[in-house]
Amino acid sequence: MKKNLMITIIIVLTVALAASITYIIKPEQDKSNIVFAAHKNETKSCCTGETEQSESSENSIYQLESKWKTENGGEISLSELSGKPQIMAMIFTSCTYACPIIVNDIKKIEAGISKENLDKVNFLLVSIDPEHDTPEALMQFANKQKLNLNRWKLLTADDNSVSELAAVMGFKYKKEKDGSFSHSNIISVLDKNGEIAFQHFGLNEDITEVIEAFNKLN
Repeated sequence: MKKNLMITIIIVLTVALAASITYIIKPEQDKSNIVFAAHKNETKSCCTGETEQSESSENSIYQLESKWKTENGGEISLSELSGKPQIMAMIFTSCTYACPIIVNDIKKIEAGISKENLDKVNFLLVSIDPEHDTPEALMQFANKQKLNLNRWKLLTADDNSVSELAAVMGFKYKKEKDGSFSHSNIISVLDKNGEIAFQHFGLNEDITEVIEAFNKLN
């Protein structure tokens, strides 16, 4: 009897000791897991933040990967324009009514910007007529309009690239049977990251707000 009693006591003590050891170790394991999970979340948050800062906004035209021809025959991507605000319009050079007025309105904007700020802006004309607006045609248009090509840039590309950019800019256009285009009349101010800061609608309208929108970017 005494022998059996002793065996029973030893078994009970062994079980109790094992349970207490499990209880002591398990919280430490759980604590380690919690710390590791928090560390993982902190790392992910940090890296995500860095990635977001290095990427252009989805609203920027510089996200587009299309290639464009300039008036002098060079090839650029839109992202190469980053770093300065752009005052931009979409036109076609054979237009006889709206487009010359739009260009004249942009000239008024150019004239209304202070001399010290003129080196902080580019003026951008993008053709919606790739078939006819070759680099040579763009250069002829620039000369005819007496544009200062130190500040002005004219671009042309394929139809898909033009329609993609037009969609981002909220610009609507349609080719007519006679080869001309019906289109929106918009002058856009883009910030240095290629996002729309302001849009001016219409022809021969007061351009004061355009200049004010540009000045706010500097």
